[in-house]
Amino acid sequence: MTRDSYEMKPNRLSRGGSLFGNDPQVQLRTALRANDFATFKKLVSYGAVDLEYVYPYPDHKTCLELAVSEPNKIEFLKLLLQHEVQVNRINETYGAAPLHFAVENGNLEALDALLEDDRIDVNIKSKGNTALLMAIKNIQDLDDDRERELDVYEEMVERLLKAGCNANSPDLKGITPVYSAAKQGLERIVTYILDYSKDPVDLNLYKDIRGRTARYYLQEAFPHLIAKFESMAENEQRKKIIDVDKLFSYLSRHEEDIFNEDFKELVKRNEHRPMLAANNGMNTMLQLSVDKGFERATLTLLNSGADPNATCSGNTIRPIAIACYNGYCKILKMFIDNESTLFDPVNSESLVQWTVKGMKSACKNPKADFKGCLNLLLTNPKVNININHQDIKDNTALHYAARNGDNDTVLELLRKGACVGLYNRFNEPPLADINARTLETFLDECIETNGERPSDEDYEIRIKYSFLVYPNNSLENELCKVPLMDNSNNNNTVKEYEAILAPETEALLYMTRNEELRPLLKHPVITSFLYLKWQRISCLFYANITFYSLLWLCLMLYIILGYGVDKQQSKSVEAINVLTYVGACIGLILLVIREIFQLLVSPTRYLQSIENLMEIALIFVTAAILCNDSASESTKQQLSAVAILLSSAELVLLIGQFPTLSTNIVMLRTVSWNFFKFLLWYCILIIAFALSFYTLFKKGEEQEDQKAPNPNNTGQEEEEEEEFFEDPGRSLFKTIVMLTGEFDAGSIKFSTFPVTSHIIFIVFVFMVPIVLFNLLNGLAVSDTQEIRADAELVGHISRVKLISYFESVLIGKMYTQPLKCWSCLPPSLQDLNIIKPQMLCIKPLAKRISLFPSFLPQYRITVKPNQNDRIKIPHPELTGKFGDDYEDIESGKCCFEQCQAFRLDRKIVKNAKIIINKRTYVSEFDEMKNMLSKYETKISSIESTLKKVLQQLEAR
Repeated sequence: MTRDSYEMKPNRLSRGGSLFGNDPQVQLRTALRANDFATFKKLVSYGAVDLEYVYPYPDHKTCLELAVSEPNKIEFLKLLLQHEVQVNRINETYGAAPLHFAVENGNLEALDALLEDDRIDVNIKSKGNTALLMAIKNIQDLDDDRERELDVYEEMVERLLKAGCNANSPDLKGITPVYSAAKQGLERIVTYILDYSKDPVDLNLYKDIRGRTARYYLQEAFPHLIAKFESMAENEQRKKIIDVDKLFSYLSRHEEDIFNEDFKELVKRNEHRPMLAANNGMNTMLQLSVDKGFERATLTLLNSGADPNATCSGNTIRPIAIACYNGYCKILKMFIDNESTLFDPVNSESLVQWTVKGMKSACKNPKADFKGCLNLLLTNPKVNININHQDIKDNTALHYAARNGDNDTVLELLRKGACVGLYNRFNEPPLADINARTLETFLDECIETNGERPSDEDYEIRIKYSFLVYPNNSLENELCKVPLMDNSNNNNTVKEYEAILAPETEALLYMTRNEELRPLLKHPVITSFLYLKWQRISCLFYANITFYSLLWLCLMLYIILGYGVDKQQSKSVEAINVLTYVGACIGLILLVIREIFQLLVSPTRYLQSIENLMEIALIFVTAAILCNDSASESTKQQLSAVAILLSSAELVLLIGQFPTLSTNIVMLRTVSWNFFKFLLWYCILIIAFALSFYTLFKKGEEQEDQKAPNPNNTGQEEEEEEEFFEDPGRSLFKTIVMLTGEFDAGSIKFSTFPVTSHIIFIVFVFMVPIVLFNLLNGLAVSDTQEIRADAELVGHISRVKLISYFESVLIGKMYTQPLKCWSCLPPSLQDLNIIKPQMLCIKPLAKRISLFPSFLPQYRITVKPNQNDRIKIPHPELTGKFGDDYEDIESGKCCFEQCQAFRLDRKIVKNAKIIINKRTYVSEFDEMKNMLSKYETKISSIESTLKKVLQQLEAR
């Protein structure tokens, strides 16, 4: 019988129908608690269980820890020890070893079994307490059956001391076993310590927080035992005993000088090696020394060979991260100078993040120098930390600095290349918390000159864009990746593509949604970046407009000249109809392909656009026109009307995406939306008037019967008159028409209810055509003036949205935050990409629209204002990696250089000059201010000297 097929009968086990459940691990625990040793032994002997398995809530213990925590489990415990389970393992949940569980639960049998094991470490600590100290402390918590339990704990103390437990080992507060026993008045335990301690017990070394030693409490409770302790110390050798507990005690009591003396003494004896790897259950000596800010102690430990990266189970934070979090600049420098120090992330957080997060407590620690720590981490080439590293919440150091409101740190991180557009798990970029003035200051710093005079021919303006570069788009990342167009490694093509390309306008798109940051879109750094991006995608934009314009023209001509026309036409017109029909069919096929591709790239983003929904409707209507020529005349007329309206509206929206025309489209959209919102609320009033008119002016049956016949009426006049208030639908339509001022009051029959109908009609005329219609007109004027007043900003916003949309289609939605209208869907559906852009043949287009790292490898441009605003792109040393882009730029074959003569817009250059001049003026002002402050200091010193002289003269 194999292990996987055994069954449970009277003496057999089963995986499926066991009394204790299906899982062997559960069977093992159940057998332990049911005292079923036979089943327990068989499970262990078959090897079907993991004896080191930690059971989940509510236990959080291994089988050994459960056995020592419960009474009458000695057989189970011995069996586990025979199978050599870990006896010194620290439980992560409780921070205790099996020895501590046995003492805590008063399990004397379990303690004996553990102490008989040769592997047991009797001095292992749980939260700073040895098993001996824990046993003595537990006595003070005894209540009901104190006498019986006191005997158990006293026996535990005796056996632990006989096993070699250190009677001098203190806890984190400096309390020792003899201190605790003397304070509680436990003479028997004090006697055990006196009789069985292997080392002399020091009564004066360890002090509690009130400065009281064990001698103080012994003097009060058992003064006759003090002489025995002193005689024990006299009989020992004069050689000074230095152990781990003393060293930890020195550090805990801030006695750095004594620690250095004793540790150096150990180094002379060459006995310091075991001490370096020791811990007190919560810290290593190096961790504690760094946390206390002891510079000399830390230097002593590092020079003595302490591992700068060592941690313990109670504290998994490396010492260098502790130094960064507390802002200890000098200690951090010691770790950087140490050759063995690791600078990898600690608990998924980089050292820069630890430093920035620790700045919250800077005011509480006078030793803290966070600016110095940050400068060391960012400038020292040995450290080489990724400034855009994201933790488990996807936060970067810039997120934390911005959240702290530390503008100086934000500026420093931005200067070192921190990206402002990385989103965290809560879909927030660092821009969400960065102050607009701080960001503007940094943008001003991104514009520099070469130091020449503005009138010189070689005068240059340099603009940097490093803050917009995603980590995956960096030059460093590119140099270690397989080239994008290299087909020799097809298996990794998709991964490499996703690692290299990333959307570059996500940060700017967020700025368009933030009212505080939105005005910064007019800054020359942002506008020049948008200018470069526009030149990269303009060819695609113009191609799209050209293609759609031809489709619109063919469709219009076909509808007007050929569709639904039954009369005989000339041959030239028929030829035009054939051409327009073929052109419309080809255009429809291309339009369908374009829309299907956009839909599959990002369904959620595609379906939330009204423009895309209009295009879907246009596709169906155009297909019905082109594919169904046998439809009825009325159907053709309706399809033609809808197709003309949809296609023309789409063409207007497409042309309106052009930056110079975007203001008009924004005005159209804004006014239309505001009208709709106001009318949606005022429609209650309009519907009320419509129903009132229907009630007053409808033609009743009785009135029709009582009406005298007109002998001169032929019946044709009645047919020509249309009753608008015959039903609620017609009444509502007539009321909406009347909203514009088209009353036609002569056709309304006021004679039925002359007083009531006239009053209601006058109220309607006053409230709706006069008040409401003029209110909407005033609203439209206000919106239009507001948009025109900031037409430049509106144009930049439209350009950002257009570029972002192109990126989302050609690059993919890697960094785009989820849309609010789809928030109810699972995240997998919100970020669904049925096809990846890199799976198709548009990879060259995707790379061509990106600026980083191929087109701008150093993330900046150089503009020569006195050479017709010519743009010069700095090249890196290694240009062979990037291939075609560099060849195009050098040889003048680049589309950007051909079409735009490689020049920056003059208005952008002018704005950049204004910022440079302003900064120069501010610098001169600061210089004058500094000179005045120096003179003020000199005058103050002269004044104080004169006072001293006068005082001496008066004294004489």
